[in-house]
Amino acid sequence: MILYGLRGYSHGATNLVSVMSPDGKSAVEANLDFDPGEIRTEFYPEAMPQFHETVAGGLDRFIGCHGIIVLEFKAWTTRKEELGEAVYR
Repeated sequence: MILYGLRGYSHGATNLVSVMSPDGKSAVEANLDFDPGEIRTEFYPEAMPQFHETVAGGLDRFIGCHGIIVLEFKAWTTRKEELGEAVYR
């Protein structure tokens, strides 16, 4: 599964990555395993799944483990438009 990520920060100032895939958000939510001691999730119906770091270095390990291609905002937006509605399946 190809995975694209966009790094950001939560309102609580924790590091996070939003993740999308051509296989859809349901595939991302169902197939990405993580250490709950290092990562917590936030899944909302109209947004890409978010994975929040709870332990320093946890987000980098999560991204590396899954081979997530981290994009800058402009590239993320372009890729999301190219993939269209598929990312919301």
